Amino acid sequence: MAITVFVSFNHADQKQLEAFDLLKNKTKHVFESHDHLCKEVSPDGSEKLIICQINEGRSKPMREEIIKKFEQCSKLVVLMGNETYKDAWVEWEVNNFYKMKDALLPGKAWMNIRGMFLEGCEKATAPKALECRSTQRLAWDPEALEKWIEENPGA
Repeated sequence: MAITVFVSFNHADQKQLEAFDLLKNKTKHVFESHDHLCKEVSPDGSEKLIICQINEGRSKPMREEIIKKFEQCSKLVVLMGNETYKDAWVEWEVNNFYKMKDALLPGKAWMNIRGMFLEGCEKATAPKALECRSTQRLAWDPEALEKWIEENPGA
């Protein structure tokens, strides 16, 4: 049975985008994510996409969409690169996923959250939302991630 997993990562980091795509294409499970891009119109009328800051009013629809995705996801994995710990979106995603799942499974929500170091980033600092709790971390190992996803899928 396919399990739906939300993958949180720094969308500005090309290495993390590539890792997400690699994992997504190697699994039988459903990997969800949400970009953090907003359209910005320049004075000449052209549009460009920029990363929206989490505290901006225009990020509210994105946050609402992410919450909807959380409702469908059993687990959350954070891809950890060298800059992930600075990403406010990652912090928000981890904290809100935990809050939602802890209300459903008091004391067990952290069983459904893992951090996974990207290859070559084994010494990366974990985001504060993972550091302040006893969240286990995985080395870069897609097979170990698959195993974790499949254990206690509804816990």
